[in-house]
Amino acid sequence: MFRIFFSILLFCSLLFSSDIAIVKNLTGNVFAKRGQNLERLLVGSNVLVGDVLITKSNSSIGIIFQDGTLLSLGQNSILKINQYIFEPFDNKYDFDIDMKKGLSAFESGTIGKLAPQSVKFRVPEGIVGIRGTKFYVEVK
Repeated sequence: MFRIFFSILLFCSLLFSSDIAIVKNLTGNVFAKRGQNLERLLVGSNVLVGDVLITKSNSSIGIIFQDGTLLSLGQNSILKINQYIFEPFDNKYDFDIDMKKGLSAFESGTIGKLAPQSVKFRVPEGIVGIRGTKFYVEVK
């Protein structure tokens, strides 16, 4: 019962804040570059639009977005969250991320199901089109 209550509370807090995602698991040293600041992330840390996620050697991170999208990054990865809008009541969706290097696993959530054209996963040599799927990508 407590787990259900906590999950609902967590979901509601994400819906009504500027946070777009939360760190669910993490190993090693993972940081979010926010402007000129480099902040170390921990399990439970919030992720914001504009964050550049950076994993170091022997490090990884798993995050869950408001719409249920799951994103994992392996060691030595850099990924920027350009845009994230999840406003289902107003039918507004936008999910735009830019993978600079590293390894990522991605499973789209509600945005990918309701508005797949709104999800963009950019890589140096192109854009991965999302159509409600899971995929892995490595950028060297």
